[in-house]
Amino acid sequence: MPFSLPLYLDQFEAVCESKFGRSYDLSEPQKLLAILRESKHILSVKDVARVFDPDLTPYANYWPRPQNKVLEEALSRQRIKLAPMPANPTELIERLLKVFHNLGTVSLILQFVYPERFAIFSTPVIHLLQVTRPGLVDMYLAYCEELRVWADHFRMPSVAATSTALWTYAEIAKEVDDPAVANARREFEEDIWVQRRRAAQVIRPFLRRYGRLPLAHILVEEDAAIAGKIAAEEYERLLNIASHRMYGRPLRREKGAAGQLLADLAARGVIDLAVVAELQLVWDLRNRVVHGDNQPVTPEEVERMIDDVERICVPWGKSKERFAVAKVSRKQSV
Repeated sequence: MPFSLPLYLDQFEAVCESKFGRSYDLSEPQKLLAILRESKHILSVKDVARVFDPDLTPYANYWPRPQNKVLEEALSRQRIKLAPMPANPTELIERLLKVFHNLGTVSLILQFVYPERFAIFSTPVIHLLQVTRPGLVDMYLAYCEELRVWADHFRMPSVAATSTALWTYAEIAKEVDDPAVANARREFEEDIWVQRRRAAQVIRPFLRRYGRLPLAHILVEEDAAIAGKIAAEEYERLLNIASHRMYGRPLRREKGAAGQLLADLAARGVIDLAVVAELQLVWDLRNRVVHGDNQPVTPEEVERMIDDVERICVPWGKSKERFAVAKVSRKQSV
């Protein structure tokens, strides 16, 4: 059964009853702070007090309420308006941080004023989403954007509601020795869409920064087969480039085509004959990782495969011109 996030939004009040001894209706502080969506209103101590009012929210259990006198002085200097909300709110969030010195507190205010765009910066939810960024504000904005994607997928009413539902799931999932909870965890862990989003948050920064072959290097000791598949795909891509530069067409998808290309590259003097033997071994290893035969690859084999592709084949992709008849010796290719 797929993971159902709306189910956990419905259980928020029950979890609060169990955890805090009472329930909360978060639409109430949203209504009270909606006034800050009007450009004539300036953020006040009274507005902040509503966020931490124990009759309205449970958040004083997690973040200390700012001292009124200190907060009043800071707000009088900054005079912060939350409307109109800019398309890129980085500068506004940084101004709020100068006042509150805590992104959690800032996120509470933003959630109640603009629940369709912002959510509480919650550690359990960050863990579930697997969002990471080097900068704090960038991470918060990426976190809210990822929650928006989840909200769209699960048809949730808002970004804030999505965060609330995920927090509720995280609280429920803490329970042990309960078959219903074990089933909930299994639904989350086996939901392909959920795990695809979580994996993308981890892998995407590596792809953007390092590229495929460095990523294969990183993964090789964790899963040699996956690292080998990444390297194999990159090897095929580079062979296609070499084929275009050699014949003016993609590599033919027929048995022996790769070996013939390597032989022709050597005949033209693009690579040394000794290099042909190395690249044929790479192709053989590619076949093992792609076709998954009964001879599993080792991390050492895949590491050598990646090294050979980087050392010999990556330069092929740096030009689209036809190969010149200029021999590259084995010593030059090392």
